[in-house]
Amino acid sequence: MSIEIRLLGPEHTDEFAHPILTAFGLPPSPERAERARRLPEFATRIGAYDGNEIVGAAGAFAFDFSTPGGGTVPTSGLTMVAVLPTHRRRGILRNLIARQLADARDRGQPIAALWATEATIYGRFGYGIAAFSGDVSIERNRSAFVGSPVPFEAHFVSEAEALERMPRLYERARRAAPCMPSRSPLWWSFRRLLDLESVRAGSGPQQRVIVKVDGRDEGYALYRVRLEHSDPQIPTTVVTVQEAMGASPAGTRAVWRYLCDLDLATRINATCLPPDHPLFLLLAEPRRMHYRTYDSVWVRIVDVPSALAARRYGAEGSIVIEVDDEFCPWNTGRYRLDAATSRVTRTEEPCDLRVTAAALGSAYLGGFSFSRLAEVGGVAPRTDGALERADRMFVAPRHPYCPEIF
Repeated sequence: MSIEIRLLGPEHTDEFAHPILTAFGLPPSPERAERARRLPEFATRIGAYDGNEIVGAAGAFAFDFSTPGGGTVPTSGLTMVAVLPTHRRRGILRNLIARQLADARDRGQPIAALWATEATIYGRFGYGIAAFSGDVSIERNRSAFVGSPVPFEAHFVSEAEALERMPRLYERARRAAPCMPSRSPLWWSFRRLLDLESVRAGSGPQQRVIVKVDGRDEGYALYRVRLEHSDPQIPTTVVTVQEAMGASPAGTRAVWRYLCDLDLATRINATCLPPDHPLFLLLAEPRRMHYRTYDSVWVRIVDVPSALAARRYGAEGSIVIEVDDEFCPWNTGRYRLDAATSRVTRTEEPCDLRVTAAALGSAYLGGFSFSRLAEVGGVAPRTDGALERADRMFVAPRHPYCPEIF
C-alpha cells in the first residue's frame, strides 16, 4: 500500500505524537498533549499514513528568529520528527521533510531550523549546522568572579508576575543575539514556565526570580533545586537552571552571581549555553564550568532572497552568490546581495562564491565563516578576495544563541 502524506489539525495531536513517543519509548501524556494543542506556534502537523495507520510524523513551530543586526526572520521550527521502525527505508522521512519545507515556503517562512536528535539525517535535506551550545556544571565553591561586583536585588515572583515581567527582559536580550526565537504568552505559560511533576526529574518546584540592578529589572532565572542525600548530617543541593537571562551585561553578571551564591548548593547545572557565553570571562576559573559542547541549531534556507534580506550585515559592499539546491530547486541560481541595504536580486552575472544550501544555512546566522566552510568543501570562491569579503559581510558580534530545545 502506498504512503499518504497528510496535513493534520490540532484535534489529531494525540495521534500525531504516536511516532515520536514510540521512537523514544515514552508513554502518552494527556496533559502535555493538551498544552501542545493550545500553542499558537505549533502551526504544522504532518502525518504519513499507511492506510488508516499513522507511521510517521513531522511538526513545525512558527516563530521569528532574531538575526544579526537586530532583525528577525520568520522561521519554521521542525520538531517531533519520527518514522515507525516498521516502515523504515521507504522514503517516508524524505516526503515528510519535503512537505514541511513546501509548507514553510507557502507560509512565507524564509528559513527552517531544528535541533537534530541524529545529526547525520538532515544534511542531505539542505540543513547546515549553524550553532553550538553546551552544558555546564559549575562547582559552587570555585565560582568566584573577576572584576568589581554588581550590586543587585533578587526577588521571587509568582507565575503571573513572571508572565508579565520576564518576556520584556527576554525581548531585550533577544535583540542582541541571533538565533533566539520569539515567544507568545502561551509559549511562556505552556513551555518555559511549565511546572508539571512529570518534568521535574526528581527536583523541586520551579523557582522564578527577577534580578534588579539600580532598581530596574535586568535579568531573571528559572531553576529547580534537588536535595542530595550523600550525608544525612550535611544536607546539600544541586541547582538545575532552566534559563538564566540578562537583559544587559550587568543583568547577566547579577543573575549568575545570584545562582552561584545559593546556600547549600554544591553544583549549578545549566544547558544550552553558547560557546561565547559571558561566564567564560566572568569566572576566575572558567574550566570549573566543565563545559561540554554539542551541535545545537541547524538552519535550512527555504527562500534565499527573503532570508538574506531579513538580516543586517557587518560590512558594506556587494557580492554575487550562486546557490546549488537540489532538494529545494526553486533556490538554485545566482543572487546579488547589496550589504548596505540588504537588497537581494536574482542575476546572471558571474558569481563570486558558489555555495551549497547547507553551507549557506551554516553561515546565515554568523556561526561559521565562509572561509571555514570553504575548507570542507561547502563553499567555492570564484573571484579573488570573495571569501574575505563574504566573511566581513556575514560576521555576527555574537555566536548564535538558542536558549531552549524546540
